Amino acid sequence: MSGMRRVLELTRDWRIRTIVPVIVINLLAFAGLYALMYHYAVSNLVQTHKSAADLLFDDLRLYYEDRSIEHSVNTMAVRLQRHIAAHHLHGFTLFAVSGEPLIAIEGEPATGDRRVAFERTLDNTVHCQGCHDAVNYPRIAVMQIRFDLTQPIREATGRVRKRFAAAGVAWVGVLMLLFWAGRVIIGRPLARIENSIRPAVRHDLDGLALAHRQREEDIARHMVRAEQLAALGEVAAGLTHEIKNPIAGVIAALDLLRTEADAGEIELVDQMLAELRRVTTTVDSLLRLARPQPPQRSNVDLKRVVREVASLFNARLRRQGVKLDVEIDDDVPPLSLDSGLMVQLLVNLLTNSMQATDRGGTIGLALKRGVELSVSDSGRGIEPAALEHIFVPFYTTKEEGTGLGLAICRQIVEQHGGTIEVQSEVGRGTTIVVRLPEEESGHGALAVG
Repeated sequence: MSGMRRVLELTRDWRIRTIVPVIVINLLAFAGLYALMYHYAVSNLVQTHKSAADLLFDDLRLYYEDRSIEHSVNTMAVRLQRHIAAHHLHGFTLFAVSGEPLIAIEGEPATGDRRVAFERTLDNTVHCQGCHDAVNYPRIAVMQIRFDLTQPIREATGRVRKRFAAAGVAWVGVLMLLFWAGRVIIGRPLARIENSIRPAVRHDLDGLALAHRQREEDIARHMVRAEQLAALGEVAAGLTHEIKNPIAGVIAALDLLRTEADAGEIELVDQMLAELRRVTTTVDSLLRLARPQPPQRSNVDLKRVVREVASLFNARLRRQGVKLDVEIDDDVPPLSLDSGLMVQLLVNLLTNSMQATDRGGTIGLALKRGVELSVSDSGRGIEPAALEHIFVPFYTTKEEGTGLGLAICRQIVEQHGGTIEVQSEVGRGTTIVVRLPEEESGHGALAVG
C-alpha cells in the first residue's frame, strides 16, 4: 500500500506530470526520425543500385546489338563475367521473348534475403530486323540484373544507428542542460518567492477561514431571527384577536364612564386608559415587527425629516433638562427612502437616548455630507454582555420598556438594504450606527452613528 501511495503522490507532482509528457513526445519524435532516416537510407541505396543497373543496361544493350549483328551473342558471357565481378552483381539473365533464358550467369552468393532485381526490354531495332520480324517481334529480349542488398543495407543501418545514437546523446545532454538551467534560473527564484509568500498565503488562508466562520455565524444568527419573527407572527395574529379587540371595547367603555365620573374617579380612569393604550401600542409594534410592510420609497429630503423630528423632541427634552444639539449640512442630497419609516427610525432612536440620559445630559443629532446621520447620548451606556441582545425582540434593560424599539429599528434599516450596530461604553454614553448601501439612494452611503 505504501508503494501504491508513493506512486499516487508522484502522479500528483506537477513536475512529474510535466516531464513525463515531454519525454514521451520526444521518444515518439525520435522513433519517427529513426524510421525516416532508415527509409531514406534504404531508398537511397536502392536508387544508387538502380542507377548502376541503368548504366550496365545501356552498355550491355549496345554490346548485344553489336553481337547480334555478328550472330555471336554467346560471347556476351565473358563481358558479363567482368561486369559481375566489377559491380558485385548477384546475377544476370537474358530472356528470350518467349521467356526462355538465353544467358544466365550467377554472381556472388547471396548473404541474406534483401535482394532486388532490375529489368529492361530490348526493342527490335533496325539492326535486328534483318533476322527478326518487326511486326511479330517488336521486342526481342529482356535483360535482368540482380543485386544482393543484404550487406549494404546492414552497413547503412549501422550508420543510421550510429548517427541516431549520437543525436540521442546530444538530446539527453541538451535535456539535462535545460533541466539544470531551469532549476538554477527558474527553480531557485521560484523557491525564494515561495518561501517569501508562504507566510502571506498562510495569513490570507487564516483570514479566509475566519471570514468563513463569521459568515456561518451571521447566517446562523439570521436563521434564529427568522425563526423568532415567524413565532412572533403567530403570536401577533393571536394577540390581535384575543387582546387588542377586547381592549378596544374596554377603552370605549372607560371613555364613556369618564364622562360620568367625578373628579376623584377621573384620575383613576385616566390611569387605566393610559395603561390600556400602552398595551395597544405594544401589540401594534409587535404586529409591525412580525408582519412588516415593504418600504414605500420616494424622493425624500432627509434634512427636513431630521428638523421635524428634532423639533418634535426639543420641547420634551427641555422639560427633562436634557440638551439637544442638532447639526445639519446644507449639501445633503435627496434620497430614495420611505419617509414614514425614517421618521419612526429617528423617533425610536431619540426615545431610547432620552430614556437613557439623566438631567443635565446631552443628545447629539447630526446630518452631515456623505450622507451621515448620527444619534448619540451621554447617558448611562450599555453593559457589554447586553450589547449582543439589544436587537432581540422583548429584550430590554428598562423597567417600562417592551424590547421592541431597536428590533423595529433594525428591521427598518434592513428593509432599506442597510446594517445597524451599536457602540456603547458604560458611564459615557451610546451611539447607534446605521449604514445603507450607496445604490439604495443613488447619492452616497447613509450612516446613522
